[in-house]
Amino acid sequence: MSALRGRVLPGRDADRRTADRPTTGGPTTGGPTTGRAAARESARRLRAVGAALTALGIALVAVGGSVLATSGSAAGAESGSSGGGDVVEQLDGGSGVVQAWSDPSLVGERDRADQDWATFKDLEVSVSQTRNLSHQGITIDWKGARPTSAGRFSTDFLQVMQCWGDASDGPTPEQCQWGAPNPSLTSLLGDRVALRSLKRGEDPRQAYDEAHQVPPPITNPNLKAYAVPFTTVDGESSTDVSDYFTPTSSNEITAARTGSDGTGTASFEVQTALEAPQLGCGATLPSGSPRACWLVVVPRGELDADGTAAEQSPAGSISGSPLSATAWSHRMVFPLRFAAIGSSCALGNAEQRIVGNELFSDAMTSWQSALCGTGTTYGFSQVGDDEARGQLSSSVPGASRLAVVNGPVTQPSADDEGDAGDGDAAATDSSADVLYAPVAQTALVVGYTIDRQYRLGSTLAGRDGTALEDLTLNARLVAKLLTQSYRADVPGGGTGGGTGAVKDNPRSIVNDPEFVALNPEIAQFVATAAPDGLMVGLGTSDAYRAVWRWIVADPYARAFLEGEPDEHGMRINPVYKSLDLAHDDTLDSFPKADLSTYRQDDTVPEPGYGTLDLRPYTSDMADAAVKTQKANSGNKIVWEPNKVPAGFVSSGAQLPGQRFSISLTDLASAQRYGLRTARLVNAAGQAVGADDDSLTAAVAAMRTVADGVVATDPADRTLGAYPLTVVEYAAAAVCAADQQQRDDYATFLRYAAGTGQRLGEAKGMLPRGYLPLSSAQAEATSAAADQLSDEAAVARRCGTGATPTPTPTTSATPTATPTPTPTATEPPAADPTTPAVAPPVAPPATDPSPTPSSTPQPPKDPDTGTASPADPHLTGAAPLGAARLGVAGSMGLGAACAVTGPLLVRRSRTLAALESPEDAIDFP
Repeated sequence: MSALRGRVLPGRDADRRTADRPTTGGPTTGGPTTGRAAARESARRLRAVGAALTALGIALVAVGGSVLATSGSAAGAESGSSGGGDVVEQLDGGSGVVQAWSDPSLVGERDRADQDWATFKDLEVSVSQTRNLSHQGITIDWKGARPTSAGRFSTDFLQVMQCWGDASDGPTPEQCQWGAPNPSLTSLLGDRVALRSLKRGEDPRQAYDEAHQVPPPITNPNLKAYAVPFTTVDGESSTDVSDYFTPTSSNEITAARTGSDGTGTASFEVQTALEAPQLGCGATLPSGSPRACWLVVVPRGELDADGTAAEQSPAGSISGSPLSATAWSHRMVFPLRFAAIGSSCALGNAEQRIVGNELFSDAMTSWQSALCGTGTTYGFSQVGDDEARGQLSSSVPGASRLAVVNGPVTQPSADDEGDAGDGDAAATDSSADVLYAPVAQTALVVGYTIDRQYRLGSTLAGRDGTALEDLTLNARLVAKLLTQSYRADVPGGGTGGGTGAVKDNPRSIVNDPEFVALNPEIAQFVATAAPDGLMVGLGTSDAYRAVWRWIVADPYARAFLEGEPDEHGMRINPVYKSLDLAHDDTLDSFPKADLSTYRQDDTVPEPGYGTLDLRPYTSDMADAAVKTQKANSGNKIVWEPNKVPAGFVSSGAQLPGQRFSISLTDLASAQRYGLRTARLVNAAGQAVGADDDSLTAAVAAMRTVADGVVATDPADRTLGAYPLTVVEYAAAAVCAADQQQRDDYATFLRYAAGTGQRLGEAKGMLPRGYLPLSSAQAEATSAAADQLSDEAAVARRCGTGATPTPTPTTSATPTATPTPTPTATEPPAADPTTPAVAPPVAPPATDPSPTPSSTPQPPKDPDTGTASPADPHLTGAAPLGAARLGVAGSMGLGAACAVTGPLLVRRSRTLAALESPEDAIDFP
């Protein structure tokens, strides 16, 4: 058609052109001239309609797009996307962020005329994680602050709280969990600094109105007191917060100290809607996304709200709540985005049970929701290693045929392990039908929360009250802690009963010369500093056995357990000597054997409190990490006569600046709750921390203890190896399982060897605290999965004892593998002449790489539908409301108009050209 542009067609059109041309003296109406006029009028009207439609379409699209963008921003704020990338600087390696106090992105431009501008202008705060959060700890670091006053929290400190709120610029004071401090802490603070209460007239910017008035008591109806009420996510409001949170449940940091160098650090417990329903963080919104929340940091300076210097006040401290208007104007806000809580697999999925020890729990919790996409729901029960192994051969219906454990079903003796280490035949697993595959690797650690507590006159006094960053322990020190050999770990200080020998031992580990030699800074601590013992979990596990093996392998620790004193005359608590701990190679728990009791005076009834009151067990290693983060062991040694019935109660958490809390936990739990971990002295005499390099070195040095299973030799002197490294194995009872179970377990193993080894914060990925499998380990796990799926190989392995393949039923588990395997190519098919057994998985020294050889793509997140481990763009995925659907429809109409209008204009030009060729133009 382009060749016809602007031309008059010959032939019939030419004849029509001649015939239509008016003749001289012809009539002026009803003839050809009138026809052309009508045609021109039609073309003109068509052109006008087309132009109008075009303009209307462009306007509808522009306005609709603007409205949708605005509503999308609101939805983004609701779903946790508020405070985007312009607000804070993203840190490498995760969702950590850093924000300057002077940054106006969220709270607006700071007033340079503010009386506190000079105090806070250089403050910069970083938060270790802000996305994919669950109940966990995050680390808050800051620099550029003024040092906190010595002793009391009089001036220059930080206050931290968690809040809910849907506005894009952060929460209001009413939406924050604040005002339930440790009662003992209030004596170290100024008036109302830890509370929600207000004093009329103290803050010129604060409203003292009916909304802030505390309901007066019946006995004094004219009393006028003021406070910032707390409003829950459900809209309830009250000035009495005790109905919602208490000093034991609140996560507020009442005061955090800044050192003389202007830096500080604090570990903050993030709470979800399960721990703090009044905040609702992580709960599912109508849009389907988890509710976002906020972290608020309020710096406190040296001036009260009215400009009065703290040093001029009678108490010498700043006063007033951080929720008061002036203090609140100095806040810093950080958006917190949560992983969905309480999410579950779709109804109708087939279910498959897995049991395992607690070192694997964090990994499995992350993987479970992603595995939903396979069509199978993998239920996980956390049990001890022995119970997990027992289920593999159990005849009880419903017993799991796959267990995640540290060691083989038949545990080798110490002599067997030593022989294996010398290159002889390893201990043989008596359960020949058990197939092992590595799925995760981590470590046991001593996690701690310790504040520097320097004695008077210390040269380091400028850092008093700040967090201790480095701690070293050896096997004998851990043995002393586990055997209640310090006086502070025995009821009454070990002065009576059968523990008389303990009275000559150091009061606590802080007073032990051996500990001070490894940690010279401790020499300047006050003599009364002490931990509430080494917190340990109740129950048995292979991991606990590994701790005792490490201790006994150390000649000095072994001699201590046998009763020999250390170089300074300290001896083991005699009740533990009788347990013969140095020669019990089956020990896999932490006994608390001292049965002495203590009561302070005759007002306390006999027998007083005992060891389990003074040094209680934790539920598990994760619980130990939580208690360490809170610096609250839960001991109950304070007699409360007014309690009904009277009894011993907890003294509560240790005070900020005076915390000394340590526990035996796993590396994943320690990192989840923001704990520092101690360096441990290995058999080579090195103090080594738990990190990727030290765990990789330890795994490379492990010895084979069964087909497909390796374990640490505690006497191995590998340089740089962390001594309490463990590998988690999926042990599958091949012959006891039916083919459906074997296929499901194979799918699980392929996921574990592939996407499950991608480190990240998102669901379905490997959490922090785990070392990804090496390529050799991942290949071994994939090979084990292939063996489980190969019915012929299973038949050869199990012989006549193989379970018949069940009759096919309606498919509940899709045949497609949920994720790629970690290798670039499929492993070769099994040779029929070769027994189908898993190869040993000790990684060769030439392949220390901790990552799989290929990079498999993660599965779609079940909550977001996105395949990327990065956070989804939730606004686009959220369901449209009625209003937004209307706008979207208008945009569709506008787009149609915008297309139809130009077509009509073009058609009008065509008609004009056909009716008036002399006026024809070159139209498109």
